[in-house]
Amino acid sequence: MEVVPIDIFGVHVDVPFAAPLGFKQADLEDFGAKVCDPNKGIGLRPDQIRLKKWDELYGYELSAQFFGENGTLSRTADRIKVGVRNARTAGDWTIIQQTLQRFYALMDFPETTVTALSTHVHAKFPTTEERDGWLGHFSYSPLVGRPATLGYVQIADWEKEIRVLIEQSNAVPDSVFVMWDTQFTNLQDWETFLMSIMTMMENAVNIFDLGFEPLRERV
Repeated sequence: MEVVPIDIFGVHVDVPFAAPLGFKQADLEDFGAKVCDPNKGIGLRPDQIRLKKWDELYGYELSAQFFGENGTLSRTADRIKVGVRNARTAGDWTIIQQTLQRFYALMDFPETTVTALSTHVHAKFPTTEERDGWLGHFSYSPLVGRPATLGYVQIADWEKEIRVLIEQSNAVPDSVFVMWDTQFTNLQDWETFLMSIMTMMENAVNIFDLGFEPLRERV
């Protein structure tokens, strides 16, 4: 098994509402105040939040950028999305967990709703040759110029199937790009559950003979 360091990683959650929320029902002024709360919200500043409205019923979008534009929030009539990209260290992962924990506490989704979770990493090999040699295990024809693999896996302690994509990174030299797509119900002990996301990622990719070093303490 190849064990390599993670250079960059990101997390994105997408939660459809049980039913669409009209503009008045969404009460976006109150929602905006809550996400700006430094103690219970996710600590946004008012100037980071924008609202577009083009209809009196369902035509609206509240959006925000934070963490130096590496964090995004989008709320429309039918769903809400939160994502963080370009994270690099163990400290970044702690901040992401805290942000998501506050997000789920704030939203208090019905237990019947489901989150679509997407995570990704760029993991760096010592050299381009070693990266290409490892990816070469997924090449079944000399006509394949850039080998990659895609699989759906099931692991212990995770309720849903996980889609795993592995290919050459276009962003980080000598690296592979790995993406996980899965789901979970919004009935969780969020503090412990969110900590398990990185474990899920590791266990799912181990099936492809790939592992990761612990996240760096600093860049």
